[in-house]
Amino acid sequence: MAMYARKRDGKNGMQIFDASMLDTARERHEIEQYIECGLKEDWFEAYLQPIVSLSDGRIAGFEALMRLNHPEKGILPPAKIIGIAEETGTIALVGERILEKAIHNLARISLLDGTQETYLAVNFSPLQFEETLPHKLAALLLKHHISPKRIVVEITEAVLMLDNPHIHAVLKQLSEFGCRIALDDFGTGYSSLSYLNRFPVDIVKVDQSFTRSLSTGTADVRRKSRMLIKGIRTISHQMGCTVVAEGIETKDQWELLRKLGLDYGQGYLFARPMPIENMLQLLETSSEAKASNLA
Repeated sequence: MAMYARKRDGKNGMQIFDASMLDTARERHEIEQYIECGLKEDWFEAYLQPIVSLSDGRIAGFEALMRLNHPEKGILPPAKIIGIAEETGTIALVGERILEKAIHNLARISLLDGTQETYLAVNFSPLQFEETLPHKLAALLLKHHISPKRIVVEITEAVLMLDNPHIHAVLKQLSEFGCRIALDDFGTGYSSLSYLNRFPVDIVKVDQSFTRSLSTGTADVRRKSRMLIKGIRTISHQMGCTVVAEGIETKDQWELLRKLGLDYGQGYLFARPMPIENMLQLLETSSEAKASNLA
């Protein structure tokens, strides 16, 4: 157990066995079982979080987020589920299930007035970039009558750091098919700027740590954060990329990001991730409110 714990944290080191490893092993085994049962019993759900225009607060799209809804324990921690699914190789099956449900959710949303141009952003693990991915996605979009231009493939720097020609080819296919590519958590890695040049990136998502530092810490930290965000915006726009800010929690952050020229944003200020039924209710309520104001 100590050996495997050491390997998970990086090789070439020493690990002393500790009784807490038993608890960790039990928890890991439980989560592996939950993933297996979740795929069999259909416990996985695609929650949606709105992405809004910072200029007027209009909902422009949605990010699909994986949730495992255990019938007794409720929603399980997504990060642990994803981490273990990637280690065990089940992430491809989980990702496929979430992709299908997310596109179905977008089709349901598209039945509402004024939502036909909204887009759907879906996160992809490096292990999902198989040769069949573009064909599977095309079949799902055809089934639900969704245009490829309404799909955003979200990838992290971890995907691009692999510098795998196979992944590059799949990304190129998806881009040529009409999907847009978004680089998530931008600004936190080592060579993010080079990725804008080497890969077909259409959207840059500014990491939530930058948004948070706009209103926390010393005056100097806040000033530098504004400069960094402005720099990311300038470079991204000059390279033809749309810029989305993550983690917006206050109106002050929204106003600052709007003044800095960012295009879109998402965060708890606008809405938390929610199941499709709640999202449909939110959109219908919003639509009724607008109609009432116009009247």
